[in-house]
Amino acid sequence: MPRNSSFLKVATTIVIGIAISCGVSAAPEVQPDATGSIDSELTKGREIWGVHCSSCHGSSGQGGRGKKLNNGNLSINYPDRIEIINLIQNGKGQGMPAFSSKITVEETKAVIRYVLEVLN
Repeated sequence: MPRNSSFLKVATTIVIGIAISCGVSAAPEVQPDATGSIDSELTKGREIWGVHCSSCHGSSGQGGRGKKLNNGNLSINYPDRIEIINLIQNGKGQGMPAFSSKITVEETKAVIRYVLEVLN
């Protein structure tokens, strides 16, 4: 019995540690506009970012396995949003996987807006 008790304590500690670290690295919130409204497309973009993008690009777009996206270079390197949509939907090389089977073009547009308007 004591052996199970020790295992349970260690497992609980690990789970709590993971939960705390996930909360600390949450994606930046979408801020209300001048009228106090929150843009639903930006909110959707944040949700998609958290599920599909932040594990590689970092919770705030700071980079990691994926490129840094919070420095303004995305719109410089890809001035046409169609190029960004194609990049996300079709992937690029070995580093950027295709997401066309995971998110729609409309969802892709929402995450692009989130990156360009909230993370930058």
